[in-house]
Amino acid sequence: MTTGRLYPISPSKLSTWLDCPRRFFLQYVERQRVSGSWAHLSMGNAIHNALRDWFDEPAAPRTRERAESLVRAHWTQAGFRDAEQSGQWQSAAAAMVWAYLSGLDPAFAPHSVERSLGAIAPGIALNGRIDRLDGGGGDPESLVVVDYKTGKRIPSSDDARGSFALAIYAVCVERSLRRPCTRVELHHIPSGVMAAHVYEPSTLQRQIDRVVQIAGEMAQAEEDQRAGADLSEVFPPRPSPLCGWCDVRDWCPEGAASAPKKDPWSGLPVAEDEASLPA
Repeated sequence: MTTGRLYPISPSKLSTWLDCPRRFFLQYVERQRVSGSWAHLSMGNAIHNALRDWFDEPAAPRTRERAESLVRAHWTQAGFRDAEQSGQWQSAAAAMVWAYLSGLDPAFAPHSVERSLGAIAPGIALNGRIDRLDGGGGDPESLVVVDYKTGKRIPSSDDARGSFALAIYAVCVERSLRRPCTRVELHHIPSGVMAAHVYEPSTLQRQIDRVVQIAGEMAQAEEDQRAGADLSEVFPPRPSPLCGWCDVRDWCPEGAASAPKKDPWSGLPVAEDEASLPA
């Protein structure tokens, strides 16, 4: 990895590189501007924002009507086929949010919500925005990372264990807040499933060591491209069914040829092959 400036790494940046180096180049190096939106992202953003506001306003009445009003306040029709489809999914999202919140103690208060934290690892600057931090239960000093999921795929404990994003969040908590953080949780709002993992120090360190290694590959690719290396060698395309969902496929002939472009509402939870859905 190039010495000097720390190479910045976020979970989304890392995930993009692992999915497709060419998409990474177009999105993070060339910074291609894209237009349009996806309905499943509009729904996910509304759910995330509603949950944030629910906990950010402890004095507000914690009722079903309040939860539904928060979803409506953050709802947009971007990506939906029409107003009717948008309205149907707004109602579905409000029901999901209330089903999730009604399972919590009305007096529950997290440590913080939507917390942006960072940490330094060898050669890199880690950063991430954490959906929620909870108290650690029996250990008054410990914190628990909670990451909301709103897609079709229901996460498992293996997903939590193998998530680079959760590992980055846990390290950022420990190094920024000086608090132990060994438990991480994925909360799937549509199903109510909670998938958790508790790190041993050695396993967490292995995850971060792997992040450092991958970051080195990313930084080296950028350096080689600036030095004149062939784009296909340092940022090769990785055609797959995911190309149908790619926001930068218009600049990638290989991706455009590998899968038809999805309709903006195709990511909503309908009967489709889960392997072809975006994460």
